[in-house]
Amino acid sequence: MAAPQEKTPITEYTRSVDLEPEVEGWLEKLEKEETKLNQPVTNQTTGQVVLDDAQKQTGFKVVLPLTKDEVEKGLRHQVVDSLRWLAEWCLRLIKMFGNKVAYRRI
Repeated sequence: MAAPQEKTPITEYTRSVDLEPEVEGWLEKLEKEETKLNQPVTNQTTGQVVLDDAQKQTGFKVVLPLTKDEVEKGLRHQVVDSLRWLAEWCLRLIKMFGNKVAYRRI
């Protein structure tokens, strides 16, 4: 016998906001620009780097907290289980970073 299909109502709210022409132009400019930091942002008390230029970060690898089998098993759990949410989060990271993601080794 197949497991019962979970049903969760999906509610989507959309609002249209009328912006002033100055604000609208500024938002378009901000979305198109690539932001670059001239120097990293540091904590004033400790001197530790808090934010570095994202464009400089290359060659990183994201290691997921689950193995491939654990992700597949987690996706079969109910939506209310934390393992399901962790597996969904792992899938999101895979979609975001593509081939820069590695599963946890056993």
